[in-house]
Amino acid sequence: MKAKLLGHSANDLFWFILPLVLPSLLVRYSLSYAEAGGILTIYLLVLAMFSFMMGKLSDRFSRKKILSLGFFLAALGLIASGFAPGLSVFLVLISITAVGVSTFHPVMYAVIHDTYSENRSRMMGLYECFGTGAIFVMFLVNGYLLESIGVRGVLILTAVPALIMGFVYVFSDSISNDRADLPSPDPTGVSGRGRVLRFMLFLFSVILRVFSVTAVLNFLPIIFVDFFGLDPGGAAYSTAFFFAGGIAGSLVFGSLSARYNSFGIILAGSVFIGGAMFVLSASLPVWIYLIIIALFGGFASGCVINQNLLMGRLGGSLGKGEVFGILMGVMTVTSAFSPAVFGTVIDTIGYQSALRLFVLPLILSSAILIYLLRTDKTRAGMVETST
Repeated sequence: MKAKLLGHSANDLFWFILPLVLPSLLVRYSLSYAEAGGILTIYLLVLAMFSFMMGKLSDRFSRKKILSLGFFLAALGLIASGFAPGLSVFLVLISITAVGVSTFHPVMYAVIHDTYSENRSRMMGLYECFGTGAIFVMFLVNGYLLESIGVRGVLILTAVPALIMGFVYVFSDSISNDRADLPSPDPTGVSGRGRVLRFMLFLFSVILRVFSVTAVLNFLPIIFVDFFGLDPGGAAYSTAFFFAGGIAGSLVFGSLSARYNSFGIILAGSVFIGGAMFVLSASLPVWIYLIIIALFGGFASGCVINQNLLMGRLGGSLGKGEVFGILMGVMTVTSAFSPAVFGTVIDTIGYQSALRLFVLPLILSSAILIYLLRTDKTRAGMVETST
């Protein structure tokens, strides 16, 4: 279990390292804001494309070997990017890094689903807790590290845990199920076309929620600086409240998921997130925003845990690696484009109106979840034991 959890911590650092060092890259490579945003988009699109591919490969080849190779590739690519002489070389190296990063989530979600037939929700909660905790720590120490060891040092230091986990996965037996289990039937009793429809509807509801959440999350530092009047350091610490809430939410919702219907939990979380975005658009003292953002992070983490539990059940005849590869692919593509759309909307109508407008995808997502909840024929506890 420890190798799975620590592996998630090491991998999640790669998801937020580029936004953290982007201001320094602007200066190093004399980038415009559009070019800087392009770096993130390229990185996430490569990650999305290979997430789907790696998920399918994990249903046919050794998951242990895929994971260890991914860690080595991600670590070496990130270290080398710190020495890139120009932007074009940097983009090539960071794309190689993205390929390595793409191996972990779809493969490990499949491993957890196949390994833990009981207490799966608790394991998912711990899994998300370790990943969010690593990001939280990185946000807290980022300012000091950039000042003391520079961008190159930060990139190298971020890569070290992945390098270590690569060797751990080579020599450890923690990933024992090298061959995926055969796909299990959906216990809802829904067959054929109906199962596919439910799967697609649920996936669309995830896309809508992720579209709103990632847009706001990526703009939190800018909102705190430009609209709430904090300095960049204070904005970084304030953004960390999202991940602090995510840590608590992972543990709380990991426990609740074993007792309550996952559709209902995601629905409640989506409703709260929409309400939180309305509160953020109001003129209130900063300390209230911090509380709301912490709760925002907690409910967002709870939604992720339950969507992962449901994906394994709704995937039907698809291999589990393929199912989670599809999930990570569509989530990452959504994350690549939603901040750009959100930024454009802010430029057009202002951040308060933009926040309120971005509640609409959550409303549509909630409507889909209400339909799926009303037609769900399984009890909450059956999610744990039947998949």
